Amino acid sequence: MGPVNETSVGEPRAPGRWGFLFAAIWLVYLAYPVSSALRLTDTAAKVFALVLIGLFGVAYVGCFVAFRTIDGIRQQWPRPEPRIVYAGLAGLTVIMAAATIPLGSDAFALAIYIAALAAITLPTVQVWTIIAVLAATVFAMPRLVESEQPQDFLAFQLVVAAFAAWGIGQVIFRNMQLAAAREQLATMAVAEERLRVGRDVHDILGHSLTVITVKTELARRLLDVDIDRARAELDDIEALAREGLAGVRDTVGRLREVSLDGELANARSALTAAGIEAVLPDGVSAVPPARREVFGWTLREAVTNVVRHSGATRCEVRLTAATIEICDDGIGPSVDGAERGNGIAGLRERIGGAGGALRLSRPETGGFCLSAVFPEVAPERGRR
Repeated sequence: MGPVNETSVGEPRAPGRWGFLFAAIWLVYLAYPVSSALRLTDTAAKVFALVLIGLFGVAYVGCFVAFRTIDGIRQQWPRPEPRIVYAGLAGLTVIMAAATIPLGSDAFALAIYIAALAAITLPTVQVWTIIAVLAATVFAMPRLVESEQPQDFLAFQLVVAAFAAWGIGQVIFRNMQLAAAREQLATMAVAEERLRVGRDVHDILGHSLTVITVKTELARRLLDVDIDRARAELDDIEALAREGLAGVRDTVGRLREVSLDGELANARSALTAAGIEAVLPDGVSAVPPARREVFGWTLREAVTNVVRHSGATRCEVRLTAATIEICDDGIGPSVDGAERGNGIAGLRERIGGAGGALRLSRPETGGFCLSAVFPEVAPERGRR
């Protein structure tokens, strides 16, 4: 494993924080229509063209910012409601059409941005319908005006750029679907555990409390009739109450029981269900029995965080007699952000109470690592 930096880790990017950069970086290609505008000899036409190009750039970036930051829209990214996308596309198309007045067919360079915005935000069928219309327009319109030069290469560039943007949009969309599926799996696992606990508690207490209620009513009626029988009923009530209490304690005890073998099996199941490659040790024989429970708790907390928050494609668990380390290749939280989590705080206390230390780190190669480190166990000397 490469060297790690445990402090210089950025916070996870909030939705939309860098949306304007994603769009703005491509505005460098506006240099082509700008250069066409600067070659105009008429000053009024030149100023008009530059204003329209600037307005187009602002509107283009504004669409991305709006789609990724405005409440009610950003939650749908990268698939806002089509009517909202079409409103943005219509505005950009109007500006491009106005730019053809001073620039002629050179203004069709702006169509590449319209195609890219559609490719990222609309369903596939609608995307390629729009791209076909734009490419046909760029190809045919200059041929209908005698003074204009054909823009065949621009039409080709438009299709290529739109295809690249469509690919980016598909990656974003699939990654967000995967993240949502992981979150749903984690939520379903918690819900299933709650249902199981509810069933256990109902099975343990439901019968006991019903019998206790009936026997209490009977004992109350017998107090004035047959005190000995009433006392016997009270003894039964006490026994039932103790039995129910013992059952509850047993249920809670099972919830608290953690075995390293069991947690490895659970980890493999959870990671596989979330589409994450699980690289796990073959056994736990290297770990002293006294440390297996706390290692199990460490593994459970780490895998839960990987499934819920990391966006990882691979998770590896390493075991030695003194350490357990869980590393993933996802984005994960920052070290400082993870430190503030309740789960991590509780795990740190549990590991500290067992004589170990919890360590969080971000490898320089990316990802996130959580490890529990204990003193090395000295080998026992043979008896003489």
